Amino acid sequence: MTTEQCFVIPEAEPAVAAAPAEPSAPPTSTSALPDRNTLIAFGFFVLLAGGASVAIRITYAELPPFWSAAARFFLAGLVFWLIMLIRKIPLPRGRALLGAALFGTLTVGVSFTLVAWGLVATPASLYQVLMAMVPLLTIFFASLHGLEKIRWQGILGALLAVAGIAVVVGGSDTSSVSIPHILAIILAAASMAEGGVIAKKFPRSHPVATNAVAVSIGALILGTVSLITGEQWVIPVLATTWIAFIYVLVFVTIFAFLLYLYVLGRWTASGTSYGFVLIPLVTVILATNLAGEQITFSYVIGAILVLSGVIFGALLPSKPPKAGLAADTAGAD
Repeated sequence: MTTEQCFVIPEAEPAVAAAPAEPSAPPTSTSALPDRNTLIAFGFFVLLAGGASVAIRITYAELPPFWSAAARFFLAGLVFWLIMLIRKIPLPRGRALLGAALFGTLTVGVSFTLVAWGLVATPASLYQVLMAMVPLLTIFFASLHGLEKIRWQGILGALLAVAGIAVVVGGSDTSSVSIPHILAIILAAASMAEGGVIAKKFPRSHPVATNAVAVSIGALILGTVSLITGEQWVIPVLATTWIAFIYVLVFVTIFAFLLYLYVLGRWTASGTSYGFVLIPLVTVILATNLAGEQITFSYVIGAILVLSGVIFGALLPSKPPKAGLAADTAGAD
């Protein structure tokens, strides 16, 4: 699970509902800090997920993009199915199975097909900034599904984020930035947000079972796209490629996902969403040191606008929140 995957998958999981005191907490509790162990887990999650897009781009030196993603999700799926077998976790049934399938189709299959292609010509640092829009997009999709109400803060936040992207693209060398690939990343973020919202409308099963189904479906979709596009299913030979692939598979797709679930079960969804804003900061550092990416002044200004839009539009609570809106927020969390 990439940075990108682990950010969304937990949103569809029942871990949030595991905290019985959450619905009765006051609206301002969404910004309260959790205990020390949860904060430590949150920090490790951000650090691990921050290197995902950099590692994925490194694997492209030998592995075609769709095949790289399909192989990673297939192996991660085997791990989840093995956990289900050992722990005797039941397979989702009925509408829960349908929800997991839709979740896997949108959040893994569609999203990472777009991500795999988009990252070919999108710097890892810019990619992570674009993916930081997932919490903001979730607000709008949740409103369309009747789960939340759109706030004026969300509208202004979206405008700030769009302005930031325009600054980044407008101030970049056209030879290093591809508009179609950037649009693919934005569509991937939208698909992830929509998948998480849809999953909330269906009955939920055990998180490991849900993701076993979702990741397997995603691997099937990515594998099919790989075959259709004529990619060669090769095994890497370079040590750097193996290191990057193993990192994304083990430390991101599996460990970062588990850390996110741990945090999500002990903190609110809105509080945990701060990870989406912090992860790009880690990615920028890694991209400049490992991938040799150049961070321009326009990139810094644009990134600040995007992240400010996400914080303002998706993470800061309204003041004062109305009773109806507070109920919607508690239901979404």
